[in-house]
Amino acid sequence: MTSAEYEQTVQRYADMVWRVAVSCGGNIPDAEDAFQNTFLKLFLYKKGFANEEHKKRWLIRVAVNECKNMHLNFWHRRVDLPGELPEQPVFAQETHTELYEAFRRLPAKCRIVMYLVCVEGYSTAETAKLLSIPDATVRTRLSRARKLLRKLLEVQE
Repeated sequence: MTSAEYEQTVQRYADMVWRVAVSCGGNIPDAEDAFQNTFLKLFLYKKGFANEEHKKRWLIRVAVNECKNMHLNFWHRRVDLPGELPEQPVFAQETHTELYEAFRRLPAKCRIVMYLVCVEGYSTAETAKLLSIPDATVRTRLSRARKLLRKLLEVQE
């Protein structure tokens, strides 16, 4: 991969990788580390990609793995970092703010599934493959996430 291709890939997928890292990681310091490690691995990756979709899926998979690896780290299990999800961004509509706040309150396992299916547009089978979990687990987490979102949004009204 040339330097120009690398820069173009970073510009194109940085926002997506950041959102995946925040959804999986649960706090800003971990998301920053996962984000940085993902693009470092891309820089060091010597094999080519079949197409843009392959590259996108590879980046998602690496970001998810980086988040998982951080939670397995001995130091991370012993130290509780205070950083939470990012401060609430400013949205044009009040309903978007409420939805974002409810989304932030979902468990990390449900958040990443919801993000990949609803925002990135992956099917449950594709999401299962990306996360290395059974398709039924993705459907269950998606169902739980939707129920929790419904409940959280009803409470706010």
